[in-house]
Amino acid sequence: MNQARSFATLLIGFVVFGVVLWIARTVHQELDDAGFAQTVLIGTAGWAAGWLVGFLVSPSTSQEIKRFSQAASTISAFLIGFALAKLEPSLTPLFANGRLINEPIYGIRLMIFMICFAIAAINMYVYREGRRY
Repeated sequence: MNQARSFATLLIGFVVFGVVLWIARTVHQELDDAGFAQTVLIGTAGWAAGWLVGFLVSPSTSQEIKRFSQAASTISAFLIGFALAKLEPSLTPLFANGRLINEPIYGIRLMIFMICFAIAAINMYVYREGRRY
């Protein structure tokens, strides 16, 4: 029963990812924006990051718990250092002259990233937890 639920969750996740891609395509056509490939890349990055987080928060053995906690602390230290060094200068142009508000595609891409991240993290967590029992 848990195995079927795990596969159903994976299937639902891929369907949601397909719906997000379809919505992104529709939005890009309405905004007459040629950056659809960038939006797909952002969604895929969110999906990959979500799978990694879902994988790290659902260890199935005590040995994995030790390894994952070490990996999680290393990854978080790297990401915090990277964010402090690179993120602020990269975000400054987005907020200059109200560009973020005037260009709706940035908000749409952020939502796509967050949706893909959340769905992938939930997918991986449920899949690994379902396989464990």
